[in-house]
Amino acid sequence: MDWAIPQSLRYSLRYAGHPAGEQRLTLEPRRDGLRLTLEANVELPPPKTRQRWESEVDREGLPRRYRERVEGNGARVMEVDFSREDGLVTVSQGKDDFAIPYLAEMYDPLSLILAVGRLNLEVGAIEKFALVGGRAYVERLPDQNLEIISSGEKAERSVRVYRLRPGLSLLYFDEDGYPVRLTQKVGEHVFEAELTQVQRLEAGQRLQSLERRLEPAQRTGAGRDSGRSRIVAGEPTKPRVVSGEPPKEREGESSNRRRRRRRRYS
Repeated sequence: MDWAIPQSLRYSLRYAGHPAGEQRLTLEPRRDGLRLTLEANVELPPPKTRQRWESEVDREGLPRRYRERVEGNGARVMEVDFSREDGLVTVSQGKDDFAIPYLAEMYDPLSLILAVGRLNLEVGAIEKFALVGGRAYVERLPDQNLEIISSGEKAERSVRVYRLRPGLSLLYFDEDGYPVRLTQKVGEHVFEAELTQVQRLEAGQRLQSLERRLEPAQRTGAGRDSGRSRIVAGEPTKPRVVSGEPPKEREGESSNRRRRRRRRYS
C-alpha cells in the first residue's frame, strides 16, 4: 500500500452473518507523514453508532495524535497526544486528562493496522505492540486463499493472515499490503469488515460525509451496510484498544473546555 497516494478504502460490514453497516478509511499523505481517518455508521450490534477515528502518524508510522468520537447512546470522545520528545502520552477523556510515560513505541488502533501490514514474520512468529493502556500480540498464521477485490473485480488471491490477542481479531492483507478483511469475535458472534472498493483521490479532494452519502434505506439497515470495524485488540465489546470507557458528553457542553488538571503517573 503506497502511502504517497491519497486513497479511500470502503468496507462492507457484517455481524453474525447479517449486514451491519459500512465504513471508509481515508489515507491522506502529508509532508511529515500520513493522516488516517476512519468514518463508520454501525447498525449491529446495537446500539446504532456513528464513529470517527483520526490518527496522524510520522514517516515511520508512529502516531503523534489520535482522536476518536463515537455517537450513539450519548457521545464518547477521546484524544491522545504521543510526545516522544517529552516522554509522555497524554490521554483526554471527557473532563479528565492523565499522562503515562512513553517508554517504548506505542500505537493507536489505526496506526496498529498499518504496522501489522508491514510486518515480515514467519508463520508462527509473534510480535508485541505497546498500546495505550495495554499491549497487543500479533501472530502470523498460514496464508489463505480469499475472494477479494482486484482491479475492480472479485478474484481469488492468497492473503497473509495475522491473529491479534487479546480481542480474538484476524487481519487479512493482500500482496500489496491492503487490509482486505478484518474480523473480531464479539460475544457469541463474529463481526466482519470486507474491502469492497479502493479509490484513488486527487490532491486536495474532499470526500462527502459517509452519513450524508447513504440513502435513507441504508441508514435504517434495509439496504447496503453502514457501519464500523472492530479489528484491533482489546475489549471486544468496545471499538478501541485503550483501557477504560470515556464518559458521555453533557448536553450543551462547549467544545472549548476549560483547561483541565493533568495527573501524571510514573
